[in-house]
Amino acid sequence: MKLAYWMYAGPAHIGVLRVSSSFKNVHAIMHAPLGDDYFNVMRSMLERERDFTPVTASIVDRHVLARGSQEKVVENITRKNKEESPDLILLTPTCTSSILQEDLHNFVERSTLTLTNTETTNNVIIESPPTGAVAHSVSNIDLGVDESSKTPTKLHYVPKVDGRNHFVKQNEDSLFPPKALSEHNLGQKGQLEEQKSNIPDVILADVNHYRVNELQAADRTLEQIVRYYTEKAKKQNILNTTKTEKPSVNIIGVFTLGFHNQHDCRELKRLFNDLGIKINEIIPEGGDVNNLKNLPQAWFNFVPYREVGLMTAVYLKTEFNMPYVSITPMGLVDTALCIREIGKIITNHLNSQLNENLAHSASPLGDEKTNLIENLFNKYIDQQTRFISQAAWFSRSIDCQNLTGKKVVVFGDATHSAAITKILSREMGIRVSCAGTYCKHDADWFREQVSGFCDQVLITDDHTQVGDTIAKLEPAAIFGTQMERHVGKRLDIPCGVISAPVHIQNFPLGYRPFLGYEGTNQIADLVYNSFNLGMEDHLLQIFGGHDSVVNNSPSTNNTVVSTNSINDSILWSPDGLAELNKVPGFVRGKVKRNTEKYALQKNISLITVEIMYAAKEALSN
Repeated sequence: MKLAYWMYAGPAHIGVLRVSSSFKNVHAIMHAPLGDDYFNVMRSMLERERDFTPVTASIVDRHVLARGSQEKVVENITRKNKEESPDLILLTPTCTSSILQEDLHNFVERSTLTLTNTETTNNVIIESPPTGAVAHSVSNIDLGVDESSKTPTKLHYVPKVDGRNHFVKQNEDSLFPPKALSEHNLGQKGQLEEQKSNIPDVILADVNHYRVNELQAADRTLEQIVRYYTEKAKKQNILNTTKTEKPSVNIIGVFTLGFHNQHDCRELKRLFNDLGIKINEIIPEGGDVNNLKNLPQAWFNFVPYREVGLMTAVYLKTEFNMPYVSITPMGLVDTALCIREIGKIITNHLNSQLNENLAHSASPLGDEKTNLIENLFNKYIDQQTRFISQAAWFSRSIDCQNLTGKKVVVFGDATHSAAITKILSREMGIRVSCAGTYCKHDADWFREQVSGFCDQVLITDDHTQVGDTIAKLEPAAIFGTQMERHVGKRLDIPCGVISAPVHIQNFPLGYRPFLGYEGTNQIADLVYNSFNLGMEDHLLQIFGGHDSVVNNSPSTNNTVVSTNSINDSILWSPDGLAELNKVPGFVRGKVKRNTEKYALQKNISLITVEIMYAAKEALSN
């Protein structure tokens, strides 16, 4: 019922599906009733990608409730493997289907066993069959086939990388066309060999759907997949922990339906390229689960958003002693801090290498390299701040100085809300009356980050509480989610969207990052345009524009005009309304509300020019 009204962070299975559908060649089976399968529609509408969303709903209906789900779930997993041939199939229930308390671990084991048996039955390899074998019949080779069978088994030739000839017994419905056979393809000795076919991994999302939300589930699922494949590589002895020759990084936490994630990823690539750092892996967006074994080869991990990726970075730090950077490079100050933190990690890695080679801790060569890297990074920060980012110049301009001291409310996820609060306060001189987040699980970190940059902190996932706070504070602008945009429209307060949840207009086809130095330009534009929303109305009214209420209002002073007031009993006189229309558009709504509140307190039903000035004087006192 809460979902039907509004939720900042969705249910847990949405986070699981966002992670799984971000990887390449990973298919998710969602064990859910009809109504929980809206993810496909939502993702295809917002992301506007060419490919279908790799998610299949295994519907729980009355038949399933009557006889159990195992047969249907296993059948769906087997069918999807046949159709898609994925590397990984991820099974997840929803909060609704979790009520059934089914043993989904058993479903995963049964499906794995079924897939293995199916592949073993359908494919048998014969290496170097005896001379005299013929293409149309293999009755002289023991394949466990009933000799009384009338239908001959076809023998298909499959070339191998090692150059030896192989023959595969396949069913009639095989997807592979038969190859031409000849006596030349037949070897000297017969030997049966079990085919090692590509059986997908099947795992169950290890998420408590009652206790966590969408973002927590996504973070946990990503860590689970990374842990599964690194441990698998360990068992197979193919895990390579040797570091790359040049500095390298794993970017962790960029995934589908994220707020401007694709644009931020592109900006991060440019940033690391400028710093001479190679991108080792980007997960989960566009990542391959078979390449997760390469994660330990990077020098460090980078987590741009706290909401997803932090658990994975902590696991890699614990397991492989990989350092990670979780400072979000949003705004000039934090971007510089992030780059300097990266510089420290690189110098520490180089010094440890030198110490191993020279067998002592202090090395003049190491100190020289450290100073060189620090100077290069500081020079890069200076150049980007002065010439690439326009935000530093803009904050000193008369346009931005006109915004100094104006009140705003900031609300969103922990990462974006904290970053925008610090940008507005310390980089643009704007007063943040309230900074808030719906990530209640990260409340302590958020309070620490915004301490000293705002008047009050709001931690809640109740949108009505956020709306009431905005109405009480009456800010000049709001920076929040799609929900705060609706609140702003209702209260006639401009709003800039800085965080998910968002609508399709915040999935632009153009390039609009929020991270890095190009991101500072985008944020400066967003802030300035949000504050000045309505200025064009003011100019139209000055020059007698088409939407001027003054031109359309009655000319006689005795006529009373009714407006959309906070109380139906309050009316505006023509001269009062004319005076109100002289107020600039971006603060007109606030002046109107304050005047009507004053009129209510004084039991005044008709607002005139004198009442407006009396309200202004009372407010200033």
